[in-house]
Amino acid sequence: MRRTTRVSMVLGGAVVVASVGANAQCSMDTECKGERICEEGKCVEPAPPPAAAAAPSFAAPLPAPSVALSLPPPQPAPPKMVRHSKGMMAGGIVMTSLAPVALIVSGTAALSASFCTFDDDDTSGTSYRRRCNYDGIVYGSLLTSVVLLGVGIPLIVIGGKKEPESEHLSATVTPWATPSAAGIGLRLDL
Repeated sequence: MRRTTRVSMVLGGAVVVASVGANAQCSMDTECKGERICEEGKCVEPAPPPAAAAAPSFAAPLPAPSVALSLPPPQPAPPKMVRHSKGMMAGGIVMTSLAPVALIVSGTAALSASFCTFDDDDTSGTSYRRRCNYDGIVYGSLLTSVVLLGVGIPLIVIGGKKEPESEHLSATVTPWATPSAAGIGLRLDL
């Protein structure tokens, strides 16, 4: 038998088995006569009302607990988030925005190179191409645009990443001088 035939036979059998339970007397309370209600597809008498609850007895209230409830300690404020480096992000934006300029220069140079024509030399009878050497400009500006995008996009991503502000990271530059030497000292506090 084919697979589709088997699947259709199994599904048909499932429909037949499921329809056996479909012969219910009722589906809603309104289909039952009188005060009867519909439960699990059959009309039945409603359950008797619960017995009246006993009268509450009055007792003295419980004494208040001697231990005072304490509130959980307040959570520290979340750290202030700052950008990794505004300079990196700004440099990346400038580099990425200059990439289309390099592409325009490349396209213009390629278009100018396509207009170069062959000239005929009247004296020798040979034809030669006029000096239209734009290859350096075309390839140089294409390479420049790729480099600008390749460096600018990571600079934007890395420089724009937010991180918690750190108070104890610092760098201090200190000039120093002695009678025989001078210099600059760098101190990093991590």
